[in-house]
Amino acid sequence: MVANKINVMLTPKKELDVYIGKFLNNRYLIRDLIGKGGMGRVYLAEDAVKNGMAVAVKILSLNLVNQQMSQRFIREIFIGAQLGRKSKHIVRVLSYGITEEKIPFCVMEYLPGKNLKTFLKNQTLTLPQFLDFCHQICLGLDCAHQGISIKGEIYPVVHRDIKPENIFIVEDIKVGAIVKILDFGIAKFLTERAGMTLTDSFIGSLPYCSPEHIEGRKLLDMRSDIYSLGVLMFEMLTGKHPFYTTSQSFGTWYQAHRFQIPPAFEDVNPQIKITQELEQLVINCLAKDASDRPRNISQILTTLEKVKIQLNDKTSNSSDSLTSSSSVQLVPLTSISEKECLHQVWPKNKPIAIIGFPHLLHTTQGTIPTFWAMLPKKEISKFLDKTNGTDFISKMNIYPMILWTTVLYNANLPLTRWLSYFLDMKDTKGKKIVQRLAETGYYHLLFFAFEEPTNCAHVKTLTLTPSQRQQLAYWLELSQNSPEVINSNQAKVILKAEYEKIKPEILRNLALNKNHNKLNVKHYLLKIFSKLVSFFFRP
Repeated sequence: MVANKINVMLTPKKELDVYIGKFLNNRYLIRDLIGKGGMGRVYLAEDAVKNGMAVAVKILSLNLVNQQMSQRFIREIFIGAQLGRKSKHIVRVLSYGITEEKIPFCVMEYLPGKNLKTFLKNQTLTLPQFLDFCHQICLGLDCAHQGISIKGEIYPVVHRDIKPENIFIVEDIKVGAIVKILDFGIAKFLTERAGMTLTDSFIGSLPYCSPEHIEGRKLLDMRSDIYSLGVLMFEMLTGKHPFYTTSQSFGTWYQAHRFQIPPAFEDVNPQIKITQELEQLVINCLAKDASDRPRNISQILTTLEKVKIQLNDKTSNSSDSLTSSSSVQLVPLTSISEKECLHQVWPKNKPIAIIGFPHLLHTTQGTIPTFWAMLPKKEISKFLDKTNGTDFISKMNIYPMILWTTVLYNANLPLTRWLSYFLDMKDTKGKKIVQRLAETGYYHLLFFAFEEPTNCAHVKTLTLTPSQRQQLAYWLELSQNSPEVINSNQAKVILKAEYEKIKPEILRNLALNKNHNKLNVKHYLLKIFSKLVSFFFRP
């Protein structure tokens, strides 16, 4: 008997139902009803072909079986099948069919856990939990917004029904909580008109709808989902909805979403302690005008990562230890391999030119990812001990390729050098480099002077953030089944153009990090000075 057989997974609520005990398509044995939705019912079933593996079967409600609803149901199957393969944060659709009564159904992965609404009823989220859940929700939404391929064309998908009931939390012993987005039943393609007005029947969840959605705008874009995410984040942090209504009517919710200003967090819950940046992110997501919200999910992920770093810094600074554990631990790990890097010579098959390329270096510490860069000698000296950054961007929905960029930044001059390289995941070498980056979490940057090109002149070690490592691992997984809608040269052009768009934002972040690092050093020195004073002048 397999580990995830029905009888060892859970004991759901019993309810009389015509489907319970039936075999669908001579394969899926319906065991119990586990959920109801606007479009149908969800059952726990056993897949006879997969040795009784637990699956979830969603059957369209009998009273909704008409051409329009059937098309919407088929849309959900089609979108879910594609997106579920691309992201582990979207529920996977495994199969589909029709019952003997000609009613369509779909088969999905079974998720042992609870939805976010139930989760929030039973416990309050800690800030680290909030950041983790939001990060995973954003990864799923970002995948949908990047779109799915239809006959060679990419169509971004807007979910249109982001709410606690459609966010599912699965507890995994090995990796912790895994968050998945459910129910793409009313999703729309970005280029597709919604086809509704205020006089038509409204489809959506009123407490979480954007103003433009509730007004029946013909075209909704990803910023409508971002508004719904803002409502969700407000609830997750405060335990309350951002808007007060006297009834659940359409008109009341429209007035709230269009005209009410969300209250300050401390007014809703005085116990909550969050950064100004995080509160501002939520408020920006709740902007009435779509143009005032974050442009895309990537911007939200960037802010969440900053908040996470600030939280980690605060935690480490609260310790009485004079040394930072993160910096102390890295020195023994990298100092030996750094010395080995200094003995490296410029490859004979590479030209003496201002270029850069990655290389997996075999050292006594193991195989280390490195990036070799040849620059003018004077320029190298201007970047030593200065601010730097690492960025990765990809469009896995069109071609499995990653643009890896190391940014060297000297704010005093100012001077910036962008060291970029395209890692083709169809190539074994490119895939191995990505794998090692995700596993090690750092890489060595080897500088070679153009005027004296033979030997390595300097070495820097750059670390990746936890979210970058997770993103690389996720892309590795996606690359196994990533489509090739375009060729590699076209992918390079697209990725380069995308990176050009975000360069100004990257420079702003580097400037902010520079000031942040100065404050950290000052704080560190003051702590040392304070300890020394208390030691020498103690009674």
